[in-house]
Amino acid sequence: MADEFILDAREMAPPEPFDKAIEILQHMQPGQYLRMLHRRVPYPLFDFCSALSLDYSFRETPAADFEIIIHFACDLETLRREGLL
Repeated sequence: MADEFILDAREMAPPEPFDKAIEILQHMQPGQYLRMLHRRVPYPLFDFCSALSLDYSFRETPAADFEIIIHFACDLETLRREGLL
């Protein structure tokens, strides 16, 4: 089972969501992932993820928010088995 960090950024003003996400991502280890809830797709954050060799996926929720999962490539199968991706 992967360890989850959760960042609910739906009520945060820029650049707070980006800054908080970067803080978490810089300390993440394989076996950990970030679940971020946001009111928009944070495309600039995806560039940062690519620089750290992190993978990501996102989906729109029924409430018209977005759920973003950021993880290490080696954890892809574990996250799929757990129904997170």
